[in-house]
Amino acid sequence: MHARHKGPARWGKLMMYGERPPPPLKGSKPVSLLFRLCAMLLAAASGIVMVASSECAAPSSGDATVASFTYARFGAFVFLVRCMITATIIEAAAFYLHLTADKDDYDYKPVMEKEDQRTCAARIVLVVVDLLVPALLFPAMTAAYMTADFFGDQIGACALFAGQVEHAKILSLAACVTFTVAVAFRPRLK
Repeated sequence: MHARHKGPARWGKLMMYGERPPPPLKGSKPVSLLFRLCAMLLAAASGIVMVASSECAAPSSGDATVASFTYARFGAFVFLVRCMITATIIEAAAFYLHLTADKDDYDYKPVMEKEDQRTCAARIVLVVVDLLVPALLFPAMTAAYMTADFFGDQIGACALFAGQVEHAKILSLAACVTFTVAVAFRPRLK
């Protein structure tokens, strides 16, 4: 009843007649890991640049007084810092799972062993991370761009602060694009 399949050994030793081997993987794990690492570093850099932005002393509107402010004056920038740091931590966990959950990820086995169940759980966590990280990165980036546009006069009054805000915005955009590319290259079944 059983026939030995002549395909790769990872398909299992015995296959029933009519069963097909698992479909080939699409995507590239090393490329995905590289882009995940880059996205993690860019998100961390964006948050750190915003936190490190210097205090700005700018003339207040209509008065001869000088107003002093930092990134904390703008809620969207605080949101950006929190989301970027949270996304960095979550992405670091996903990077670890990608490296450790690699053992026979896509083997064809009719009965799941405990190790396979852990691998399956790790893949589920990775899917959740792939949904959660963009939910943090994209709104934070959008809020930072909109706040910088809306409060451009106040932010632009201090050239150093404006430059750091611009750098943080660009880094957050790069983190979003890089993470999107990492997910596009993630290995998955057809």
